[in-house]
Amino acid sequence: MTMGEIADPVQLKDEGNKHFQAGEIDKAIECYTKAIKFSKDKKALAVIYRNRSACFLKKENYNNAVSDATKAIDVDAADIKALYRRCQALEKLGKLDMAFKDVQRCATLEPKNKTFLETLRRLGAEIQQKLKTTFSTDSRVQNMFDILFADESDKEKQEKAANNLIVLAREDAGAERIFQNNGVPLLVQLIDTGKPDMILAAIRTLSGMCTGHRARCTSVFFSVFATICLKRLKKILKVCGQVPDLPDQLPLTENTQLIASVLLNKVYDDLRCDPERDNFRDICDEYIKSKFDPNDMDKNIHAINTLSGLLQGPFDVGNVLAGRQGVMEMMVALCGSEREVDQLVAVEALIHASTKTSKASFFISNGVTLLKDMYKKTKNEKIKIRALVGLCKLGSAGGDDYSMRQFAEGSTEKLAKQCRKWLCNPTLDVRTRKWAVEGLAYLTNDADVKDDFIDDEAAMRAMFELTKSKDKTILYAVACTLVNCTNSYDKKEIIPEMVQLAKFSKQHVPEQHPKDKKDFIVRRVKKILKAGVTSALTVMVKADNYVLTDQTKEMLARVFLALADDIKDRGTIVAQGGGKALIPLALEGTDNGKIKASHALAKIAAVSNPEIAFPGERIYEVVRPLVSLLNTERDGLENFEALLGLTNLAALNDKLRVKILKEKALPEIENYMFEEHDQIRQAATECMCNLVCCKEVQDRYLEDGNDKLKLLILLCGEDDVQLQRAAAGALAMLTAAQKKLAVKITKVTEQWLEIIQRLCIHDNPEIQHRGLVTVFNMLDADEQLAKKLIECELLEILTFVAKLEDNPKKQDAINAARACLSRALDGGLIKPFSN
Repeated sequence: MTMGEIADPVQLKDEGNKHFQAGEIDKAIECYTKAIKFSKDKKALAVIYRNRSACFLKKENYNNAVSDATKAIDVDAADIKALYRRCQALEKLGKLDMAFKDVQRCATLEPKNKTFLETLRRLGAEIQQKLKTTFSTDSRVQNMFDILFADESDKEKQEKAANNLIVLAREDAGAERIFQNNGVPLLVQLIDTGKPDMILAAIRTLSGMCTGHRARCTSVFFSVFATICLKRLKKILKVCGQVPDLPDQLPLTENTQLIASVLLNKVYDDLRCDPERDNFRDICDEYIKSKFDPNDMDKNIHAINTLSGLLQGPFDVGNVLAGRQGVMEMMVALCGSEREVDQLVAVEALIHASTKTSKASFFISNGVTLLKDMYKKTKNEKIKIRALVGLCKLGSAGGDDYSMRQFAEGSTEKLAKQCRKWLCNPTLDVRTRKWAVEGLAYLTNDADVKDDFIDDEAAMRAMFELTKSKDKTILYAVACTLVNCTNSYDKKEIIPEMVQLAKFSKQHVPEQHPKDKKDFIVRRVKKILKAGVTSALTVMVKADNYVLTDQTKEMLARVFLALADDIKDRGTIVAQGGGKALIPLALEGTDNGKIKASHALAKIAAVSNPEIAFPGERIYEVVRPLVSLLNTERDGLENFEALLGLTNLAALNDKLRVKILKEKALPEIENYMFEEHDQIRQAATECMCNLVCCKEVQDRYLEDGNDKLKLLILLCGEDDVQLQRAAAGALAMLTAAQKKLAVKITKVTEQWLEIIQRLCIHDNPEIQHRGLVTVFNMLDADEQLAKKLIECELLEILTFVAKLEDNPKKQDAINAARACLSRALDGGLIKPFSN
């Protein structure tokens, strides 16, 4: 049987049906899943999804049952089996109204079906009862809160209401009604009363609402968090507005105001509806307005600094407030002030206000002249550098699009040169030099600036040194600069046909800078590595989470992936601690960031000694990120390098092999052994070769009703030498560990003997050795099988190989052939022969 027949969806579906009828649900799901992968016909695919939905119903996996049934219904809206299965799953999920609609449709299609009619009647009654209970519960919840908040309510009534609320929260339906009826903010109000009894009742109620319901627990937590933070919002805004250079300010560290901005952003993101967000914006607006005072400049700069904090956090809120009447005028006034602190605050606000490039056009027309004047006229280095950063930011509004330069040719290079000069000046304080990096973070969108910066090793090393300072607010700017220099940002694919169409319709067409081509990027990466970037990245990864945001983590992961692209550079990354630094980036952060870090880990694990790259217990943390890349949504290179990395890990010890199995990698590895791409199929087979030592893997091959052993034998017959080598190795180890598998070989395919013989006469000594070891295992497993082997041409092959003169290159194969003949001799299958 050929490989194509194994991938036949009809055959796989039929096998799945047999397993389902036999009650072997897991095997049925496995067959249907493979059938889905290979099926091209929509109608046939719908039937397979419908069948798998029935399996998920049996397994009580109701979400998957709904999903599969829906896919079947999408093809045929009158698929009565799929409709009823979805109805059953929806009912179990508590979605009675949706289940009712499905069974109603079933009853319309088959009006005399008693099962459908009975289900329709029962669900109708349950829905009515649920509505009745819901309305009753809503009323009770509201009544309890009314009693608790009533000023004149007696203590006994309040205690009773509090206890009833606690009891209700312990029931799933009751907890949901409290949550849906604005219960969380009301419970926070109870806590704010300061009364011990009320606080205790509120906390117990919240505890009951969260117990056993993860989704609601998360929602409750963020609702409480957001509600409390909204009440404390003005205090957070006060922290943002502090100006350390003024007297009577709150004591702050270098990172306090950034943390306050991150907190504001988190609170705003977690607000559940538009009215809450409007309330947040109104509180911020009112606070900033209250600080404007024509007679008190200190209050004015507090207001503008608060705005800066919002622009670094929930930008959309800050951007709206920056456009309010009088705000821009106040910035202009502060820029013209004689006080240094006024100018500093105003310039920083202008910089933060132009963060989004889509908004930069407003500030180019309103702020560039102001910033240029300040840059030219001031002699104060602190103000000068900030004004320059503002110009850098506005000058980079076109990103890396060569045709969208904002300033004249050569202007950005001049600005960047000045930034590098300040960055390398040790007499300037850290905070001022940090702004030089901020400028480079924007200017390095320009490829000329990237090349100039990379050629200035002193500037690079100065930037890396700054990452070690206490002021961790610099990390984002450093990460941006490195992403730009390595071109590790996402790039839209340019389709030539679309470019021609855009030109024809006179639309803007992005242009690539000549220095953003592959050879220039490679050169820059090599120079960055030489300057010691890996050590700087490892320091940055160790920063506290409130400073090292998810966005910064993603950028660091992108840089690591770019650095690890060339196999020759991976040893340098490992030597400087890059392997260890990648692990937390692969486990925490944005989904995209975790994927990039996992891929970088895979590149390192694929070619390095894992025990050196990931010393100690860290090696076990590498498994999960690599397994996450074994996904059809990931590209072929990610799949391939993840499999290579897992192969290396699986070769080390049993504990790692067990860890790989616990992460549920085995089904994915087996699927990739069916892959059409030769290298991926080879890598998966090599990984399996290292995993077959595990009893769990051996048991899967022993199970009846699957093609795992058959596939392995057929892979031994492929022309690809590396694939044959891996498959033959797995077969040799399996038959050595399980005698039953040695016998089973003869039952799974008629081609087994031909393939085994081909292995035993292979030109590659290693493959030949593995084939002969398999023959020895088969001779040792069963007397009848041994007799069958010796009676065929295999005896001639064994005799020929055993008679070869000793040869270091082929000695393993020669010894194995001699061992086979000795075993046959001991069993009385052959007689001794003389030389």
